[in-house]
Amino acid sequence: MEKAKLAVGTWIRLMKSYNLILRRTRRRIKECTLSQFDVLAQLERHPEGVTFSELSKELLVTAGNLTGVVDRLEKSGLVVRSSVPTDRRSVLLRLTEKGDTLAKRLIARHRRDLKFVFSVLTEEELVQLRNLLDKLQQALEEEK
Repeated sequence: MEKAKLAVGTWIRLMKSYNLILRRTRRRIKECTLSQFDVLAQLERHPEGVTFSELSKELLVTAGNLTGVVDRLEKSGLVVRSSVPTDRRSVLLRLTEKGDTLAKRLIARHRRDLKFVFSVLTEEELVQLRNLLDKLQQALEEEK
């Protein structure tokens, strides 16, 4: 098969799989939007807090796009903002106790769901897929 045609077919399968997993995830996470879940999950990994800038790099979105999401999470009592002592222009984002409890519950459910989704693959196949995606990601990042 021609490599360009193979690449297009692979892209289509990758996007279709991604979209099906995304649709399933949206149905399963009812307590917040997927964007809010992404923020909660990142903040759960950083109990010391992260700045808007650091969070935007992790999520591959602009800090401006995060503002509304964080505003809603803060209004719900899930996230708190504070100033960075060494840089008053920066804002540090952290989960509240309520936010941490919700994040842990949602992350656990999400892990179970992904385990189920990927259960059609053997452990060896899953490792191979992950390694191939790592290789592709690294090449794309080096392209910058």
